[in-house]
Amino acid sequence: MTIDLLIKNGAVITMNDKREVIEHGDVAIQKGEIIAVGRNLEYEALKTIDAGGKVVAPGFINGHSHVYQSLIEGIGYDMHFDPWNWRFLFPVVSKITPEDAQASAALAALELIKNGVTTISDHWYLHTHMENIYRVTEVFDQAGLRAQMVFGLLDQTFAGERIDSEYMTMIQKEETLVNEARRYHQAWHNCNRTTIALGPGSTEDISESLMRKTVELARELDVNVSTHVAGWIEINSYTMKRFGERDLEHFHSLGLTGPKGVMFHAVWLSDREIEIMANTGTKVVHCPVANAYLGYGIAPISHMLSRGIAVGLGTDGAASYTYDMLEVGRAAAMLQKASKLDAEAVTAEEVMEMLTINGAKVLGLDQQTGSIEIGKKADLIVLDFNAPHLLPVGRWLPKLIYSARGSDVIHTVVEGKLLMEDRKVLTLSEEEVIAQALASREGLVERAGQETRDLLAMPWPKSGPAWRSIV
Repeated sequence: MTIDLLIKNGAVITMNDKREVIEHGDVAIQKGEIIAVGRNLEYEALKTIDAGGKVVAPGFINGHSHVYQSLIEGIGYDMHFDPWNWRFLFPVVSKITPEDAQASAALAALELIKNGVTTISDHWYLHTHMENIYRVTEVFDQAGLRAQMVFGLLDQTFAGERIDSEYMTMIQKEETLVNEARRYHQAWHNCNRTTIALGPGSTEDISESLMRKTVELARELDVNVSTHVAGWIEINSYTMKRFGERDLEHFHSLGLTGPKGVMFHAVWLSDREIEIMANTGTKVVHCPVANAYLGYGIAPISHMLSRGIAVGLGTDGAASYTYDMLEVGRAAAMLQKASKLDAEAVTAEEVMEMLTINGAKVLGLDQQTGSIEIGKKADLIVLDFNAPHLLPVGRWLPKLIYSARGSDVIHTVVEGKLLMEDRKVLTLSEEEVIAQALASREGLVERAGQETRDLLAMPWPKSGPAWRSIV
């Protein structure tokens, strides 16, 4: 039998149940699926990749992102969450058009593929136009990525604010959001490599009525409910005052916890709330770089892992400044080790699980992806270890987690299709994507107004953060 793709002679980090690492291993792929894993596989193939001196691993999973922000990195920086929103984010993103949404998704997709990310979960609540999310989904589909698109619902505030109706163009009426979520699910759920989830913004951003309707709709459609929980410390004060419960406790009361409940950030949790998640099978996406950058704090991930909670990793939005999941994974480990004064707090093996199989479990995709084993979709990457900062000897995993970079990925494969070969992305034109992103960014900055242009023109500060010089 002639198969589609054969990858030979690599160090295969399988992430199967036994967590086998196969030296000089081969992976055989036919019709998008893995049909054999082992040594010295004897197949004729339409294409053969020599992985000598290289690592073959499951593709990385980015469990939480806001790709609309990929166009606007570097405008507002060194800000806590609240000034970051009202000084930087609101004026810009309130002006996003469907064309901007498409450009931002293409730019993100390009970076994801080049960093070995094969599955992306994007929480899209930026309904400045209801066509936006369709454009983003089409881009991911055409780029060849696996995607779980989270249809966001905001009917009350955006990031806890409703400071000016001019900036709140993403807030829609309850009836509109429920109807559009249903229509979007019908159009894209289980279409090609795309699945759909529902995503209330936060306990601040969504009314109780819409929250309950979201839970009901998610149960009817049998999809994940994915939401921001306890991301910033102030949210617990808000929910205690309004509901008499902490943030995660309130989500639990409303029925959002459980095997299809996915909690983003989960920083400011009590021990009781962690027990609620452990006992209900609720899952978490940890965003260590974005949380640290915005001064959120450090999520108690080592505690969650010790309780058997499935934890994946995500970039969040522009606050991460990267779609390199190896950078995110490394930050997750280092922050736990440093904050707990415990070098064993999170291990390289646990980081790899968060990047792959546990990330897939969080999204409910672990029967399809997250490991290299027979019957799974062929979502995998090849990293070149023939480099001074790596070397193709010794233990592969700690070098992958603590030394490798996204730029060490040379091949990216999704469902047996090469999306990138020898660092060249095959499903997108890099030149066209960047040109369109630059044009969209320029238009956004112009429409956002003088305050945004002032942020871009800030002088080097005499002291403190640059943005304060123009208050």
